[in-house]
Amino acid sequence: MNQTSVEQDHLTPLRERLAKHPEVAIDAERRQLILRSRHGLFSARSIDEGTELLLRELQALTQATRVLDLGCGYGAIGLTLAARWPDAHVDLIDTDIRAVEATRENITRNRLDNAAVNLSDGIRDLPNTIASYDLVVSNLPAQAGNDAIDQLLLDAYDALNDRGSLAVVAVNGLRRYLQRRLADIFGKQQVRKVHQGPRHTVLEAAKLRT
Repeated sequence: MNQTSVEQDHLTPLRERLAKHPEVAIDAERRQLILRSRHGLFSARSIDEGTELLLRELQALTQATRVLDLGCGYGAIGLTLAARWPDAHVDLIDTDIRAVEATRENITRNRLDNAAVNLSDGIRDLPNTIASYDLVVSNLPAQAGNDAIDQLLLDAYDALNDRGSLAVVAVNGLRRYLQRRLADIFGKQQVRKVHQGPRHTVLEAAKLRT
């Protein structure tokens, strides 16, 4: 056996382990979803506490017709809503090609014909998104920085129709900042704290015609 063959044999177990993507099971009420993630994506091996909290709060909402998941990761929020609401259409977007590839695979393997995913920096690369969604959802990235979060919130505002609403979850350290910024964008009276847990807060903002 030559040296190259020895090196390949030595690396085979590592290559095989990394080729197996993590999988996450989600109870979507009507059915169970099995979502395949990617190494290095946020909360790749289990649903994080913030996402669980947001999904619980979204159960109380009336089914929306058009939904947008901003920063979808491997699709935990948006695909759960697509499974819960089979008559709705759910668009998911992310800037990470690995997240988009994982979500696209999860749409196919879970047979979610009412969902679609796109690689997009915010909503700028999506056609016909302005004022077309009833609901925008997002698990806001705590480490992204205020400017990136502001852009996500503005994208959500622009994507919503005149009676649409935004539902976000974030770590409690961002709560006061988000309440101020959402008030700036949507109006103070249109923002409410839906739930505050030990580590995460769910906020909602409604876009009403002025």
